[in-house]
Amino acid sequence: MNPESQQKQKKSGPRRKYSYEFRQRALERMETCDNVTGLARELGIRRKWLYKWRDKALGRVRGPRAIAPAKPAVEERERKRVADLERLVARQALEIDFFKGALQRVEERRRKREETSGTASTSKSGK
Repeated sequence: MNPESQQKQKKSGPRRKYSYEFRQRALERMETCDNVTGLARELGIRRKWLYKWRDKALGRVRGPRAIAPAKPAVEERERKRVADLERLVARQALEIDFFKGALQRVEERRRKREETSGTASTSKSGK
């Protein structure tokens, strides 16, 4: 056998199944444990299995089932974001209209002031 096939055989082996009691004891120890990695080594299992068993016991299943319900939440967030942005655009449009009107009034007053005011009584000095 070549080394590559030996490595493949080491990785793929019969899948271990852990009893319900073993899982429960592991989860109980995990609750009071400070170092989950150390606990996993002590039990001879992967750390991820402890977390998977915990999530399953708590009803938090990960995987395709957990992804499907998340889509409406994402869509809802996107709708809310779009609504927020539309409100912002509307507010900015109102502000622009307000300032356009204010600028027009200022220009009208300036024109009227220029029309009503006569020439200066003294000429500007050439200095």
